[in-house]
Amino acid sequence: MSSHNIVLGPLLGLEGEHENATLYSVCFLSENDVDAATLAYRIGKQNLRSEFSLISSLSRGKFWRAEIAIPLTTLDQVCHYQILIDAQPASYAPTRNTLLADWSFFCPAAKQRVQLAFASCNGFSSDKLRAQHPAPIDYLWQRMQQQQAAHMANVDYTEVVDAPYAALMMGGDQIYADAIFNEKQPLYAWSQKPLKEQLSAPVSDTLRQRIDQFYLDTYIRSWTQSAALRYCLASIPSIMMWDDHDIIDGWGSQPYRLETSPAYRAMFDSAKRYFTLLQVRGINNRALQQRNTAPAHFGMTVRFRDYGLLVMDNRSQRTLHNIMGSGKPDFIQGLAELQAGWQAGQKLLVLSGVPFLYRHFSESENNIRLSIQFDAYDDMADHWRFSTHYDEMCSVLQRLLQFQAALQANTPTKVFIISGDVHVAASGTYREQADTGNPSSTGNIVQLISSGIVHPPPLSMEQSVIRLASSVTQPDIDLGGGCVLSTTLRKDASGNRFLFHRNYACMHEGSDHKVWVNWHYETIDFPHANDLAVGAQKLLGPTLGYQVLGLPY
Repeated sequence: MSSHNIVLGPLLGLEGEHENATLYSVCFLSENDVDAATLAYRIGKQNLRSEFSLISSLSRGKFWRAEIAIPLTTLDQVCHYQILIDAQPASYAPTRNTLLADWSFFCPAAKQRVQLAFASCNGFSSDKLRAQHPAPIDYLWQRMQQQQAAHMANVDYTEVVDAPYAALMMGGDQIYADAIFNEKQPLYAWSQKPLKEQLSAPVSDTLRQRIDQFYLDTYIRSWTQSAALRYCLASIPSIMMWDDHDIIDGWGSQPYRLETSPAYRAMFDSAKRYFTLLQVRGINNRALQQRNTAPAHFGMTVRFRDYGLLVMDNRSQRTLHNIMGSGKPDFIQGLAELQAGWQAGQKLLVLSGVPFLYRHFSESENNIRLSIQFDAYDDMADHWRFSTHYDEMCSVLQRLLQFQAALQANTPTKVFIISGDVHVAASGTYREQADTGNPSSTGNIVQLISSGIVHPPPLSMEQSVIRLASSVTQPDIDLGGGCVLSTTLRKDASGNRFLFHRNYACMHEGSDHKVWVNWHYETIDFPHANDLAVGAQKLLGPTLGYQVLGLPY
């Protein structure tokens, strides 16, 4: 008899609109003794089934994938699903005394405006930070779960802000793999060697297996310890892209000789393997720009209701001198494909793990010295405005402005870049300075930052340095050909450009035809904020609450 336990999952993915249907994927990790599994789902009065395909056998079990294609209709739909093993519902225990064996998600009508959620930085970069933060550490995942459950219980909404989340975008650092160098972890002994030995130290088969096991264990631990996160991953269709901590802190922004060393290559190989399985949900993901047995990057193009999404993979081929690698031509092709089928009222949403517009990293020696007092050099080199990435940044911005200009005559088109990484919330704009010969030919790109949903904000002293660095006037960007962009980071009433709280964002177009972005952010010692705070007040330490910052664009 096979085990009915779900080790990890279900993981619900969104792969976009294809052939008059919205395509979703469902993946899960079973026990090793499972030989087959069936996806049973219900849409309205239709009861349907799809067989799972085994896509990988792992040390902790077997990883399965199935698809759900929901035809586009004029009405919103709810899909209920179960995973069947030996004709019995498979389950997991979100709490000690309960089992969960069925899930549901929301599929919006064909012409419906949708509400999207965005989260990043789902973890802690050190055990010290984790120990310092008051419980519960998944506070904002609980907030998202509460919202989704409440909206799913009443899908007869009038404003899109009250609709269930139709998709969850996760912009990087879905796990934190930095502990691989800790004592008792696979690369602790390697990390204690002199640099010269690190660069050449071979990786034995045993060590390679330990590294591989470390990444799998990190995913299982990170994605199962929070019942709220597990609910969201199973009940809100997601699109994920990795950033550095999914591999190792600063990956791609460290010296070439280090990143090509045997130990670093072994880390990357294992990180890529589990990213491909657990975040991308396999190489058959219909959203991938490169769909082959060995993709060089994992950039995605997604059509979904009133959004066209471009998801940039800025880690697979990143070096100190190049961010996108072979993803650049696919990014351009993705823009062309979206433009060819563009519908009035759609908005372009570009997902970039690291924001384009953030605090200015001055090339002056004093500001560099101030910056690296708190940020490692690789953190500075991560940013698009770093000297070696500046021209590449200009090229991408130029393409986005060309996309917007090509559509503007027929349908006003809003362009957004949404990013995580930097552990603050913020927003800003790139605005094309008017051509004196044609004052109306100006483009506008909005940068949104939401980070992190679990990782805490910078410490107070580092916040002071960030404020100081961001007080420098952002210089214009000359894209060439007479195109100059002015850059602005939004200030609040107190003159602050950054929200230093854990947060996640959601966005939708309201009845006023403005795109509303709502940052749900955590506050400390803010009692009676919601029902979660009631439980938090029982703690002897600080209590938690949340507030919402809503801005129209």
